[in-house]
Amino acid sequence: MVKRLGLAIASVAASAGLVLGTAGTAEASWWVPRSHHPTTTACGDAGRAGAAQGLWSPIFFCDQIAPGVVELRVRYN
Repeated sequence: MVKRLGLAIASVAASAGLVLGTAGTAEASWWVPRSHHPTTTACGDAGRAGAAQGLWSPIFFCDQIAPGVVELRVRYN
C-alpha cells in the first residue's frame, strides 16, 4: 500500500514537472533574438524603431548577455 502511494505521488510530481517545463519552453519561443547592440540605450532605440515601422510588436526587451553585448528580443505581430 505504501509503495503504491509513493508511486502515485511520484507519478503526479513527474507529470506536474513535465507540464510546467513545457509551459516555460512554449512561452520562451515567443521571444525571437533580433540583433545585438553595444548598450541598452542602443538596443532600446532599435526596438522602438522597429516597432514604429511595424517590423515587430511594440513588446520587446533588451537582455545583456555579456559585457558590451546587449541582445534585442522581439515578438512578431
